[in-house]
Amino acid sequence: MNVARFVFSLALVALAPVSQAFAQEELGPLAGAPDQQLLKGWFGGAQDGWYVLRNDTLEGSEQTLMLDAGAAPPAGRAVSVNVSLKSSVSEAAIGILARSASNDDLCLMEITADAAANLFCIIGGEHKAIAKVAKAARMDGSDVIEMIEVPGSARFLLNGATIGDVTYASALGGELGIMAYERGTFGLADFEIVDLGPAAGGSGLPPKGGAGLPQAEGTGLPPKGGTGSTAPAETASEASGSNTGSRMADIMGPLADAIMAADDKEGWQLAFEGNWLVFINDETPSSENFFTVPSGPLNSGQRITSLEVGILPPQGKKASDFAKSAAGILIESNDRAASCLGEITAGGDGLVLCFGADGKSTEMGRLAGAALGGGDDVLEFVERPGTGEFRLNGKRLAEIPNHPALGGHIGVLAYERGEFYFGGFTISSGAPSAQGSNSGSSSDNTASDGSGPLPMFGHEETRLIGVYLGLANGIFMHEFGHALIGELDVPSTGPEEDAVDIFSALRVVEPTMYPTDDATLNAIGREVAIYSALPWYYGGLISEKTGMQTPWQDEHTGDLKRFRNVFCVIYGGNPGLYGHVAEQVGLDERTLDRCEGEFTRQNRAWRTILAPHTRVGEWHPEGLLPADAPGARIQTIFEPSKSRVGQFIAEAFSEGLTGFGDELAKTYALPRDLKVIYKDCGELNAWYSPREGVITMCYDLIEDLAVMISDVEMGTEGGMDVSATTTSPAQSSAPTGTTATASKGSGKSVGVAATGNASNPIDELAELGVPTTSVLFPAPYRGATPAGHSRAKLVTTGDLAALIGGGKPLLLIDTRGQDEIIPGAYSVVDAGKDGSLTDSFQSVVNSWLEGEASNDKSLPVIFYGEGLQDRSSYNAALRAGALGWNAQWYRGGTEAWRSNGLPLVEQE
Repeated sequence: MNVARFVFSLALVALAPVSQAFAQEELGPLAGAPDQQLLKGWFGGAQDGWYVLRNDTLEGSEQTLMLDAGAAPPAGRAVSVNVSLKSSVSEAAIGILARSASNDDLCLMEITADAAANLFCIIGGEHKAIAKVAKAARMDGSDVIEMIEVPGSARFLLNGATIGDVTYASALGGELGIMAYERGTFGLADFEIVDLGPAAGGSGLPPKGGAGLPQAEGTGLPPKGGTGSTAPAETASEASGSNTGSRMADIMGPLADAIMAADDKEGWQLAFEGNWLVFINDETPSSENFFTVPSGPLNSGQRITSLEVGILPPQGKKASDFAKSAAGILIESNDRAASCLGEITAGGDGLVLCFGADGKSTEMGRLAGAALGGGDDVLEFVERPGTGEFRLNGKRLAEIPNHPALGGHIGVLAYERGEFYFGGFTISSGAPSAQGSNSGSSSDNTASDGSGPLPMFGHEETRLIGVYLGLANGIFMHEFGHALIGELDVPSTGPEEDAVDIFSALRVVEPTMYPTDDATLNAIGREVAIYSALPWYYGGLISEKTGMQTPWQDEHTGDLKRFRNVFCVIYGGNPGLYGHVAEQVGLDERTLDRCEGEFTRQNRAWRTILAPHTRVGEWHPEGLLPADAPGARIQTIFEPSKSRVGQFIAEAFSEGLTGFGDELAKTYALPRDLKVIYKDCGELNAWYSPREGVITMCYDLIEDLAVMISDVEMGTEGGMDVSATTTSPAQSSAPTGTTATASKGSGKSVGVAATGNASNPIDELAELGVPTTSVLFPAPYRGATPAGHSRAKLVTTGDLAALIGGGKPLLLIDTRGQDEIIPGAYSVVDAGKDGSLTDSFQSVVNSWLEGEASNDKSLPVIFYGEGLQDRSSYNAALRAGALGWNAQWYRGGTEAWRSNGLPLVEQE
């Protein structure tokens, strides 16, 4: 994978709470649908147990997520989904949609923002109202819509109550999924399609819904599953439905297989109720039941285990008689000799007990009366290298440093008599929730977990990711530039600090020069580049106001000058994307006119300098090393942080940033292993240590810069107390790009016949070890060319001679700048110059082609150069192909033309 593409794509992958990448648990069989079906103007991503769809502006818009389910089996099938919505538009709705695969017939069961349940079909274009029940939805996050379908008909239910039956077979037996309608925020969870044949193991499950979960921060939705259940559990043998294993996985996640494989413990029953797995012990005192899975040691970062839990006394008994009954998270050493339990008790306490090989317990911490009850309690075990911490509803119960139970097994345990409710069991690398499930606070900047502010920039996705990933990438690439100079002993012309600033700018802008089809991803890439540069601008303005100046003997350039140098390269790489920033910060036209040249020169210089150490690949055609050249690795380590920003970086971006280091190690052949350590430093700094081969990334610096940006753009003070959102240079609309002029070469008109006798023709399709690429080759354009092209059709001498001899219109362009050309060609020397596919020269190329081809993009536009070692023609075809022209590349060029006995003519 290309490093630039990796930087570009890791943004959405890394930020799990607001990304589309991790929706399997919430969307089930629909998990892949958002990637192909999400409409422009709609946003989607997994967050706090929901898959959240959002439409802020599109009036009357419908978003569907569908799959081809085919006909219902003879025994029938059940479709269910937990839904919620928040909208000021009363007609806004969300529900289950069944749609014909062959026509436009459909049926929809939905709940609306005014709590109504609607069931209707559209058959042959005619609306068929079936049922409407006012105030039927609970609107508390526990609403579950179900469709029970048999071949030819279906029954729709809301929270177990029948809303109506559908007999329009033409709408059934095709596609199944969900539809969200109008503006608002729509939550989906636990979408399932279950065949209603005999259940595996002979036991079935009741419909889902009703579990108490933490408030979904930032979505505006109620807690998924509602406010908790205290109804008696239904045993598995009494339950109806099917697919026990799937339901177990929904509730107990990584513990599901262990529970399914275990034998029943005497005196204990397991049952399902809604979103809960219930452990039931009515008669056996002082008994315990538990399940665990291996967790393994943790060497870096942090690992979070989370559990929703509740306790009821045995049926018909008083809770006061069972105050010691307890349930919670269990950790055990591999040899089972040591263990610790973080639990709630039926008496309402939060408690941590640890046990040694002798079975004796030690109380490590207790919070009397801290349990909320009613199914609203969330236990967490937060593990970092060498230590672990139990929390209840965001409050610390106890820390257990260097305990032998760490890094062994982890799971759940119930003790004594009662009904013990377990749900939402997860083990992840993410940081715990910043607040308890019932804290009543939705502030972005206050929490019981960690210290300091955590600016969240109004939860605006692109800005949020752009700030943190932009800061991390900008700082890291600066230090990695130092590392390349130090490790590879490459030359640095001019002050090294300035040189690596430029290297960083080149790397962060590169992804924006090759945009994807994903508008959200493109927007994030733009923000990442902007926020890698803006801190120097904001810092410079603050320094000017406070009278602070960079000392003249400091190796770093002053902040405003540093911003100018970095941003100029970013602008030069993609001027059409960053013109609005240039306008707002007041860069004059004279400076901007030089920026594209600066980008091209600096990009050319760095690629040339690093080429002897670069593995050749699709995105690094200049590399002089083979693709499989040996080299060392880059190890990325995230140490525990005391700050909320540090914890957030480790949570949201650790996987992506680790992968980013891996990709750089694949690109550059390093002589020894490098370490990248993210840590609390106690100073605002980041540095490369050549002696140890370590890049240190300080959470402190990222926090300081994020707070500064928040204060400037969001009106906060020290990153706290967001008041009103202001507009930054990153959010303003971009103006149209600048234009330049180009000279047209002379030549004969196309249509001259070309004939001749072959004389030792060269192999035009020879494989020279250079992969096809979508990156422009840097000057001086001499070197082996690929045997194919990423944006243009490859033509041979025979193909070109046939086209010319056929007399049909075409545009033939010589990029060499020599006196002799192929008959009918134009000589356009700079058509294949380097730079980027988003620079202003692209518009020059496009304008010239429009004029010469009378704006007919179907006209063959064929580029050629000297031969297999001339890369300028490849570049020219790449530029034209990226613009949508019918680009073709004559790789053999004049070298192959001559070797086939064909004539060249003098330019006119």
